[in-house]
Amino acid sequence: MNSRSRTIWYLLILLTSLSLIISVVVAFPINRDWQKARVRAAVELFGTDKELEDVIEFLEQRLERRNNYQFSLENEPLRLTNVVYLYGGSGFAYRMRKKDKLRVTAIIDGKIQQALILYDRQNYTVTVGDSVGGGEVIWIDSDEVVIVNGDKEMHYQLSGLLIPSTPVKAKN
Repeated sequence: MNSRSRTIWYLLILLTSLSLIISVVVAFPINRDWQKARVRAAVELFGTDKELEDVIEFLEQRLERRNNYQFSLENEPLRLTNVVYLYGGSGFAYRMRKKDKLRVTAIIDGKIQQALILYDRQNYTVTVGDSVGGGEVIWIDSDEVVIVNGDKEMHYQLSGLLIPSTPVKAKN
């Protein structure tokens, strides 16, 4: 063997022994911790503690009570309207209202004034001169919509509240 081959072999042996020594030094504490964990696992019992068992038991009892609850509409007919709200596409909560009520949900300012009106649980887009709910739209501005029904003139604000007004005969 020449000196170059001998040097390469010495370097390989040196690097191999260094990597083995470093591996042992790094692995020894890990092995020691693993042995301690095995000893603790043999002594201690793994499982749920008493507090967790109590919480699980409470939740199971609560679930069983809820499953056994019988809702009766005959006993509490009005209670359901206090709890359940239906949401439309616009995000407003619809309460159980009479079908013949009008509600102005939006007013569109543009070249032509338009209003979105909720009537009979359906949305309508109306302009001046259109009829909705048995009346005719005679005025739309940024705050309210005025509808004439027979001899009554009713003002509906944007929020849907009816402004009381004196009945006025409609002009033909």
